[in-house]
Amino acid sequence: MTRFRLTITMALLSSCVLAGGCSRTQVGELAGALEDQDHDARYKAAKQLEKLGPEAVGAVDELAATLSDPAPKVRYRSAKALSKIGIGAAPAAEALAQALPEAEAKTRYYLVKALANIEEDAIVALEDLIRILADDEDPRTRYYAAKSLGKIGKEASSALPGLEAAQKDPDKKVRKAVAEAIAKVKP
Repeated sequence: MTRFRLTITMALLSSCVLAGGCSRTQVGELAGALEDQDHDARYKAAKQLEKLGPEAVGAVDELAATLSDPAPKVRYRSAKALSKIGIGAAPAAEALAQALPEAEAKTRYYLVKALANIEEDAIVALEDLIRILADDEDPRTRYYAAKSLGKIGKEASSALPGLEAAQKDPDKKVRKAVAEAIAKVKP
């Protein structure tokens, strides 16, 4: 996609957002821009999809593919866009899980948040979520790891020892999320 075409796509998107909705064609054009050779074009497309939130569900597969993009800012923005899509991002569960081990801290936060939003489909990242709950420096990321485990429910029973250990987390919000998760995970 040329910069001119990307500029037109961004202008169309702005008008559809102002009009209160976006067509599948416009989401499709932005999804196509995620494959552009220019990392700035990919970043801008992911950022525009992020603004659409659940309306960008038609671009989930393309956003999932960009979680392994060579440009860190594209990976970050794609993770953030998937977190905004919510439950509709469930088809990206495997890609979200695969991106976790190598993710930078701010990208990891949005990956974990996206996993929390896809509820039980987050089970593909169970071991990473347990590790993140125990080890991540960011309390917001630990909070969403606990939320994810709770939303997985009884299938996450192997996380109970980690959840029980996290009851002593220094962050009050994390402890609350942990308590809620334990109630949902316990057999």
